[in-house]
Amino acid sequence: MSENLLEIKNLVTGFETEAGLMKAVDGISFNVPKGKCVGIVGESGCGKSVTAMSIVKLLPQPMGKILGGEILFKGQDLVQASPQMMQSIRGKHIGVIFQEPMTALNPVHTIGRQISESLILHRGYSVKEAYNASIELLKRVKIPAPEQRVNEYPHQLSGGMRQRVVIAIALACHPELIIADEPTTALDVTVQAQILDLLKELQEEMGSSSILITHDLGVIAQSCDEVVVMYAGRIVEKAPVQELFSNPQHAYTKGLLNSIPRLDTPHKSKLPTIPGHVAPISEFVQGCRFCQRMGHPVEELTICPELIEFAPNHYIQACERCTSLDELSSHPEINYI
Repeated sequence: MSENLLEIKNLVTGFETEAGLMKAVDGISFNVPKGKCVGIVGESGCGKSVTAMSIVKLLPQPMGKILGGEILFKGQDLVQASPQMMQSIRGKHIGVIFQEPMTALNPVHTIGRQISESLILHRGYSVKEAYNASIELLKRVKIPAPEQRVNEYPHQLSGGMRQRVVIAIALACHPELIIADEPTTALDVTVQAQILDLLKELQEEMGSSSILITHDLGVIAQSCDEVVVMYAGRIVEKAPVQELFSNPQHAYTKGLLNSIPRLDTPHKSKLPTIPGHVAPISEFVQGCRFCQRMGHPVEELTICPELIEFAPNHYIQACERCTSLDELSSHPEINYI
């Protein structure tokens, strides 16, 4: 049996637009081991959420399409799964915590009804059993006065409480895989810490694996075992968390790490930033897209850099401008994949 719960191989996802087919995710591969948390980090527009929605096949329709690759969940390729099969997998085997709790919850249904839905659908509970189980789930995610909250509507709850409800819905059926798409967005720092601690506690309690999508490297350091760094629809670096933070190799990864405020930073010094911005999807080049951001001539960026194994389980996109050639050449054991 594979020790990976999820294996993504050369996933390509695109959108049909008036200007033609645009690839938002371009040939990415990574694994989610059983019982582990894998973080996906990068700026907005790098393809993190599209990757997550590809896994559960919730891409906007009819524009969104999986164009190639495999998504192996417990050995089954979800790319080939029928809509009926995906409906039985979503919620029961793969739980999703969506990015914005206010839009993830239906404003015209009570909290209890929204939690009960998956329990009735996937676990065959009666309405009364699902109602009682909803109260228990609210207790589990540490919402005060759950007997009262279960009958309230989303607008009556704070942002942090709504996020806890979304977590309760995602975990209702004890899924093997939890996908959390920026679960702490728009929450204040103390509530962020509570939500992350809660997610980690529940994951350990259920023995689940998880994918945590964020643009915050502090969240990655606190919560994840492995990290995937995405830029412009591609993976530029992936490694165990401690290895990535102590030995980053790609220029984009280094830029993200350097932009984090540090305690030893001199007072009133300017915070380092990465110049430029992520190119629009319609302007993506075939070659290194971080070089494109740095202003290198587009006509020179025609060959996609290969992903290489720089050290055990530490992979980087081997662009000569974005990594140190001297360091790469000192590793004859490097594997090109």
